[in-house]
Amino acid sequence: MEQWRPAPPEEDEKSQTLRLSILPLARHLLSHLVKTGTWFGWGRIITACVCIPVVGFGAFFLLRTPATPVEASLTYASTIPNSGSVASGITVTNIPTTVPFIAVHVAGNVLKPGVYDLPGDARVVDAVRLAGGATAIADLNAINLANHLTDGQQVYVPAVGEKVSASVASGGLNSDGVSNSKPVVEYPININSADAALLDELPGVGPATAQAIVTYRDQHGPFADVNGLEKVPGIGPAKVAALQGLATT
Repeated sequence: MEQWRPAPPEEDEKSQTLRLSILPLARHLLSHLVKTGTWFGWGRIITACVCIPVVGFGAFFLLRTPATPVEASLTYASTIPNSGSVASGITVTNIPTTVPFIAVHVAGNVLKPGVYDLPGDARVVDAVRLAGGATAIADLNAINLANHLTDGQQVYVPAVGEKVSASVASGGLNSDGVSNSKPVVEYPININSADAALLDELPGVGPATAQAIVTYRDQHGPFADVNGLEKVPGIGPAKVAALQGLATT
């Protein structure tokens, strides 16, 4: 005779048993989470849930490797010609990048006359500035400050009213690029020994005034100082003040 055995449980019974065993565990876990949230504070939890993603995104944005700019992948045409033959058949040579220095003699009415080394592309104004600048009686309008300098050139800065040659006025250049010319008149002029032609070189003194100075000197003797010219007819204090430094006794 076949022995009776209990029938295996149905699938629904298995599922119901599993749910009955998990349900208390879930309730216990939910109760524990509620108690933890109440103890810690729901506001803090919500704030932490919001701040953590924001901070993480910010850290990723700051620490990430930036993308390669589009300009880096572009190809640029070179503007520097290479040495050799080009398409037109013209040979291009390398262009020197260094600027040679030149020696220039700065003379005349500057604070520190002498020989100075300047870049090859320097101008007259650079030489005057390197020599300490012009003196109070210098006439910078009498020379071309914008003229280019050459090696071995002399730059002469004349005084106010001093007559200079064309080479000096151009900045001290002659046809060879080197100045060997001297100023026409050397100042100060001695009013006790100069003739009428030389006195005519003084600023503001014309031929008639120069002859008047010579006549007064012949009649009254030599001048004690430059201020004595005020006694000459046609010469006033303003003209004598302009001659200070350009005339002497």
